[in-house]
Amino acid sequence: MITDQPNHARGRSPLRGPLSAALSFASCALNIVSWRQNLGTASSARRKCRILWCFFAAATLAIGAVAQAQSATVSEVPSPEPARPQAAVPAAIPLAEVATEAESASTRLREMQSDLSSDRTTEAAAEELPVLTREIDAQRRDSANIIAQRPSLEMLDNLEADWHPLRRNLAGWTRDLTSRVSQLEKQIAQLDELDKTWQLTFDAATNSHAPPDLLNRIQSVIAAIKQTHEAFDKQRARTLTLQNRVGEQDARIAEALTSISNARENVFDRLFVQDSPPIWSPEAHPRTAHDLEEEGRSSFSSQWTALRVYAARQTISFFIHAVVFGILAAGLYWVRRRVRPQLANKTETRTTLVFEMPVAAALILSLACSRWIYPEAPRLLWTALGAIALIPSAILLRHLIERHLYPVLYGLVVFYFVDQVRTLTAAVQLLPLQLFLAEMLGGVLFLVWLIRSLGQPTELTPKTARSSKTIKGGASVGLAVTAVAFIANATGYVTLANFVGNALLGSAYLALVLYAMVEVLHGLVTVALRLRPLALLTMVRRHQAPLRRRVRRGLQFLAIFLWILGTLQRLLLRERLFTAIREILTAELTVGSLSLSLGDVLAFGATVWAAFLVSRFVRFLLDEEVYPRVHLTRGLPYAISTMLNYIILLVGFFAAVAALGLDMTKITILAGAFSVGVGLGLQTIFNNFVSGLILLFERPVNVGDLVQIDDASGIVEHIGIRASVIRRNDGSEIIVPNGKLISEQLVNWTLSSRQRSIELPIAVAQDSDPSRVIRLLERTAAAHPLVTSDPPPEALVVKLGPDSLGFELRAWTDRIEQWMQIRSELAIKISAALTAEKIAIR
Repeated sequence: MITDQPNHARGRSPLRGPLSAALSFASCALNIVSWRQNLGTASSARRKCRILWCFFAAATLAIGAVAQAQSATVSEVPSPEPARPQAAVPAAIPLAEVATEAESASTRLREMQSDLSSDRTTEAAAEELPVLTREIDAQRRDSANIIAQRPSLEMLDNLEADWHPLRRNLAGWTRDLTSRVSQLEKQIAQLDELDKTWQLTFDAATNSHAPPDLLNRIQSVIAAIKQTHEAFDKQRARTLTLQNRVGEQDARIAEALTSISNARENVFDRLFVQDSPPIWSPEAHPRTAHDLEEEGRSSFSSQWTALRVYAARQTISFFIHAVVFGILAAGLYWVRRRVRPQLANKTETRTTLVFEMPVAAALILSLACSRWIYPEAPRLLWTALGAIALIPSAILLRHLIERHLYPVLYGLVVFYFVDQVRTLTAAVQLLPLQLFLAEMLGGVLFLVWLIRSLGQPTELTPKTARSSKTIKGGASVGLAVTAVAFIANATGYVTLANFVGNALLGSAYLALVLYAMVEVLHGLVTVALRLRPLALLTMVRRHQAPLRRRVRRGLQFLAIFLWILGTLQRLLLRERLFTAIREILTAELTVGSLSLSLGDVLAFGATVWAAFLVSRFVRFLLDEEVYPRVHLTRGLPYAISTMLNYIILLVGFFAAVAALGLDMTKITILAGAFSVGVGLGLQTIFNNFVSGLILLFERPVNVGDLVQIDDASGIVEHIGIRASVIRRNDGSEIIVPNGKLISEQLVNWTLSSRQRSIELPIAVAQDSDPSRVIRLLERTAAAHPLVTSDPPPEALVVKLGPDSLGFELRAWTDRIEQWMQIRSELAIKISAALTAEKIAIR
């Protein structure tokens, strides 16, 4: 191959042309000089200078030409390109290395054949695909039969869920087979390269007249390579064929899922269409009993096969379910031993009934988690789990609900059992329709009896009467729905009958389950509040009954919300309702540059409301749990709670503004305008606000202090943002601005101490003994239980008159709010003591 090379690589210098020209020019200049000298002219200084200048110019031109030639050469020479990887060309093996390479090739071929024989991916798919194909055939027949009978939406969802495990298996096989085909193709390419190498080696050995033994050795290697190549070609063809068959089965599943999806989308279109002959029509009974028996046996066989395959594939799920049940049962047994001594004298037996039947409760709770334990389980497994859950649910619910609700419980249990049978025989032609018709007829009769029984006069408590009235109203609605479903099913409107009937039954089942869950969870919360560590909390001990009521109310609201969502889902209205609500909430109202929506306004209100709730809870927690355990000075807890309230509300307000979607730069502008307003017209309000902060931080006045300002006195009840509230002794309340409490003179009787002096003036006759009177006054005051002993009572002579002696009794009390009452009681006791001692009072 001929490639472009640099000039110097071809024996020619790139500087040769320019440099030779420069040197030639310099040589010419020297020749001129020599010629002038040969003329024999007389040299002069002027002629020498000209000659030197010519020589210098020639040298400069030569150097410039060389530099220009170098720069041009550098720019013209292309940069070397990176070497491109080229495929290795097979080459003949040297004759001296044939023996070694032949042994290495034989070892490599044996390893490839061993890998080919240990291909479990293709073998497993080839073995299981026929079984899976038969399962797909049976399930396609079941799906076709079920779809032909206009099933309910719940049945279509279950039917779609039955297909997902099969499709997941096929997807795994497709992935494994594709990877295996890629591996086989790589190994076949290696065999092709190896075959070419040994063919070239054989040709070279033949041309060089190699020994016959060496030629035979090369031929044996070539034969082994071809044999291995044929085996790999055969395996690749088999794998590709298997991959194609797997794709065909996946296409059949996709077709079945498409038919299910179409049936679901056409439910609303067929609601008021007669899609089946009436029950009295001969066309409604085209099959014989033998045909129905065969269909039932085939349907059950296919479902049993699906369950067996699922159990083999999800063995760990059954183990997890057993472990969960064991842990729940053991935990409930342990809690029952802890709870029984503490609840021996309690009358609330319903709330702790879940611990009295730990096995049933553990079974129900473990079955409630089955949707997460058994992902995409077959229909037969859900039917079995539902049947298993019937017995413990009935036992537990019988003790949880009121006695007048027993008929509702028993009726729903019977209906649920019939529904499970109907689900199990969903693929049998006409049988599910007949069962549903009988179920709706039974529902009509049962609801008529229930309404008549609830209408009879009985001695009921107000709570039971309200519950009975609610059940009677629900039973009336249910009677109308079941009657519509029965008539629609009998007249051939099967889709309408399934739609309303299954929605009613599903809603009733969900209501009963949620009712039981509320009772069970309320029982767990009740027990948890009576056990450690929650029982150690002061707020739990002091407010246990309100906490239990609020927890129960919250659980009831949550259950109602879930019931509404479940009912709307069964009526295919949930997504449509959510879409309509979303459109209403996101509809924007634009006013100038401001754009708001109802959702933003609701988010603003909800955020502010949440901030108030958080503030209340934090203050409640501090008051009940923190402050009683921490010794703080008087007034400091109120200041901390108030400041936390302001901070939480401020943070909540800014979060609400952010949720509203307002630009914070606009808020900054509004804050600037607010500051200007404060400076102009809101000085008093801002002054009171800052004064309130000063009162909270400096605490010259605390909540509970006895203060006197101007002519008003009383106890401080509240320190607010703008003003404080003072309650007077007569019960009236004075609203005092915070600025007045800070800027004006205020008397605080309880700032540093709760003690207050009681001064009582007393006048007695002139001839009385002063020392005796002083001892009597001090002894009488010290005997009062609300008078402190430190400092002790003290009596002094304060006046000497012509006809009387004036005394003053000084006593102290720490019951400052009762000092007037104590002063009155002291006056009465002193008057009685002086009278008893025959000392005249003036």
